[in-house]
Amino acid sequence: MLQHSLLRLIEQDRLRKLIESFTRATDITIDINDCLGYPVVYHECFYGFCKKVRSTKKGLKKCIESNADIGFKTKERRKAFIGPCFAGIALMGVPIVVDKAFHGSIVCGQFHLKPPTEKMISKMLSAMDEIGLNGHEMIEDFKNIKVIPKEKCKAVSELIEFIANYIAEIIYKNKIENELIRQKLRVMETNQTRVELEKALWISELKKLQSQIKPHFLFNTLNIISRLIIMNENHKALDTVYALSNIMRSSFEESDELISLEKEMDYVKNYLSIQKMRFGERLRFKIEIDDRLRGISIPALTIQPLVENACTHGIEPKEDLGEIIIQSQLAGNDVIIKIIDNGIGIPEEKLKEIHMYLTNDKDFYVASELDGSLGLKNVHRRLQLYFGSEYGLSITSRTGCTQVSVKLPYNS
Repeated sequence: MLQHSLLRLIEQDRLRKLIESFTRATDITIDINDCLGYPVVYHECFYGFCKKVRSTKKGLKKCIESNADIGFKTKERRKAFIGPCFAGIALMGVPIVVDKAFHGSIVCGQFHLKPPTEKMISKMLSAMDEIGLNGHEMIEDFKNIKVIPKEKCKAVSELIEFIANYIAEIIYKNKIENELIRQKLRVMETNQTRVELEKALWISELKKLQSQIKPHFLFNTLNIISRLIIMNENHKALDTVYALSNIMRSSFEESDELISLEKEMDYVKNYLSIQKMRFGERLRFKIEIDDRLRGISIPALTIQPLVENACTHGIEPKEDLGEIIIQSQLAGNDVIIKIIDNGIGIPEEKLKEIHMYLTNDKDFYVASELDGSLGLKNVHRRLQLYFGSEYGLSITSRTGCTQVSVKLPYNS
């Protein structure tokens, strides 16, 4: 039953795109399994040795059983687990947990922890004989499987933990039926119950907004890693994976959606280091944060999506040097954080549309046709949910200069 629930809650195309992006970036393939161990989406990302194994009915069954076994191990331990598949290839899994309940697992494979030994090859030959394949014809494919030492597995595990976290947020978001809560609000007789339901609705909307930002950031970064690999910039690709891991490690350690401005700027610095891998000398950035403001509270992933917009829509189309400046200032009881870029600017008509889009109170979960506007609205709406309607974003732009200002309370 949970398998059908996951299939219903998460669009298959979105999961398939996520798996394809992960495989392109790392040469490692993942399966997303339900709590019974069955894959919730089928894909064609396996290649080489594993593809040949899965081409047979018995091989596919054994592969799914191996993935399921690793998934159950993550359920027992409530953390990442590494173990062999039936053919001796390394598998690594992480659990998908929501409200302390195990909803499934993500298992990645197609890698060795060390170059294959004669003992490993002997085990593989026995396994191939069991499923009716000629193992001797597959020895070269077995040897060509990517080798990732255990010390390097941490970066990979953090990537799949990020994906598991994203899926868990989608499940959580859909557990709270907004329309049902709104209907109950209309008929509730006690103020206490109404307050509790309004709080549940508020939390639900925040979770929806948060779940929109994270996969968008992940997809974009995986695409950067893929491009670097295609251009044979493998060292830069590895540095990018480490920078992404630093971002995700920090996000996992946070139990609250509100974090300090200093921690948010750590996200931004790691993100900009990723963009430097992409743009090289075409991008410069400067961060000027008032020391008095480093401890103030801000919703996680507030500044990073705005910097991402500046890179994508301002700097990328620009042929010469691009620069991003992040400044903060205290204005009475408010804090203003400015993200300024010297990109191509926003055309006047489009800027008017963005202003209308930000101030539109209608449900905006159906994506806008405006590039980047969903991220702007997302940040704007979360600031208003946390701090009130007088806070949020304001935008000015002309050719060669776009400024997005974030307004939030000083005593937050």
